[in-house]
Amino acid sequence: MKVNFTDLKSEFEFFEDQLISSFKSVGKKGEYVFGSELNKFETNIKKFLKVKYVLGVGNWTEGMVMVCKALNLKKNDEIITVSNSFIATCGAIAYSGCKPVLVDVDSTMNINPDLIQKKINKKTKVIMPVHLSGIPVNINKIKKICRKNKLVFIEDAAHAFGGKYNNRYLGTLGDIGIFSLHPRKNFHVLGDGGLIVTNNKNIYEKLKLLRNHGLKNRNLSKVWGTNSRLDNLQAAFGNIFLKSIKRINKKFLKIANYYTTNLNKYVETPKYDQKNTEPTFHQYIIRTSKRNNLKKYLASKGVQTSIHYPIPIHKQEAYKKVFGNIILKNTEEYSKQILSLPIHYFLTQKQLSYVCKCIKEFFRKN
Repeated sequence: MKVNFTDLKSEFEFFEDQLISSFKSVGKKGEYVFGSELNKFETNIKKFLKVKYVLGVGNWTEGMVMVCKALNLKKNDEIITVSNSFIATCGAIAYSGCKPVLVDVDSTMNINPDLIQKKINKKTKVIMPVHLSGIPVNINKIKKICRKNKLVFIEDAAHAFGGKYNNRYLGTLGDIGIFSLHPRKNFHVLGDGGLIVTNNKNIYEKLKLLRNHGLKNRNLSKVWGTNSRLDNLQAAFGNIFLKSIKRINKKFLKIANYYTTNLNKYVETPKYDQKNTEPTFHQYIIRTSKRNNLKKYLASKGVQTSIHYPIPIHKQEAYKKVFGNIILKNTEEYSKQILSLPIHYFLTQKQLSYVCKCIKEFFRKN
């Protein structure tokens, strides 16, 4: 049996009529950059997340770069985050001239809040944890640290749209939340895209200028900005997918719970607080010392898997050239053990059972 890691083809076919209808509607109106669909999208996101201000932007990375500028961060100002993430988490920080200061992760594979305080100094301006795979970090502990040290709290919520912590949506619990709308995410558009959300009007007004060349109107630029607009067509697609995101996330959580129930005797399964959190499970990541052999075995059985992420950011050449060598024990150890299993809306129960069966067979043989 073949089990794809993702299935964007089936998703497109499922939404095809609605997507084509939106494409025609936008085309007939001739609204391609900004327009009614973007306005509608931002309004819909505000209502969904229960947040005051929303901006559709080109992608997560540009969103973070603009946030650094909106916060008036200076060269070598420090932002505390993690290495166990996609390269963009630190890449956007470094590209902005700031320094990513990395904290090791705990058994949840998210930032260990107990290690943060010792990394704080006079240059520290921001703490930006990552809700890896849509599993919430310990928000309460991090908020206390931010209040104590008067630091800005940014949520890297790239994986986490629709996830909850204490019944509030991820991305809305800090000062600023940044989401990715890349097609691999649970909630996405049909290309690159991103969202910035905040309850701070001053930050919102700055970001609104920055995403469109600093323009107050067509001919008057107040500040140097960039071009990071979520186009009207992608916003139209986003409006379609938003209607289904609760159902989609519910299916992901159901798949994750099935994996955990069936595999926790064989591998380390994801850890999260089931009482206070509701993850999106953008990825379902297991850990085993036999990762490489298990991955090969599953491939031989037709099961696609992936690794998120095989090389931690602090081990990347781009990081080491600028910031030198550091040691993050758990991050490095986990990077050799992690394996992402298939998880998507169109995964069938038969396929799900087959994946679990293959994993159990592997460990019985090994």
